[in-house]
Amino acid sequence: MLKAAGGIRRSRIGTYWAAALLAVAVPLGGCGVGTEKAPETRYFVIDYALKPEKKSARTTPVTVGVDNFRSDSVYRTEKFVFRRVPYQVDFYPYQRWGARPDEIVTDRMIDHLLATGSFREVVRSASGAPSDYLVRGRIKRFEEDNVSNSYFADAQIEITLIHRRSGKVLLQRRISRRTRARTQPPHGFVNAMAENLKGLLGEASAQIAEAVSNHHGRMAKRP
Repeated sequence: MLKAAGGIRRSRIGTYWAAALLAVAVPLGGCGVGTEKAPETRYFVIDYALKPEKKSARTTPVTVGVDNFRSDSVYRTEKFVFRRVPYQVDFYPYQRWGARPDEIVTDRMIDHLLATGSFREVVRSASGAPSDYLVRGRIKRFEEDNVSNSYFADAQIEITLIHRRSGKVLLQRRISRRTRARTQPPHGFVNAMAENLKGLLGEASAQIAEAVSNHHGRMAKRP
């Protein structure tokens, strides 16, 4: 398991790639003989293994901070969001994430940046730790898509990289990925979303590492 510099902890993430069952029955009220048992509310986490890349001469001696990701309002909930028609979203009543999508993506973004081995340090900006560069992000989509009668995990994020001293935006991207679930929801959807995030954040971390390296190199050459 990766450990982040500067006291970063992955508070919400476990150690296995899987849909992890965290909680059990939540009564909806009433008790006694003849009362129907309430459905279980189940909580799932996203996790997958990341192999740390070997440090090389290309490691940039800077600190990168990661700000808490934001999200569009419909995704500011632990409930699973799904779409059956293009113009409407709904929520599963008893399937939920172990944390809001913005918290999950923030934690995993830190893990991906650490795994690149491209920086001296990666810190969580909310901790107040100083940094040379700042990564900000926003979740634009984080849902199950069943519009075509097949189950897909649909994710889209925006990332922005800022040079802290000058305030200059060095990188701004919107990255999308859609993965078909191999099994029925909820487990198939959770695993498909994990595959989505691994690809999305892997692509984002590589672009961030390249942008930081190029900018730092140009700054170093200035008289």
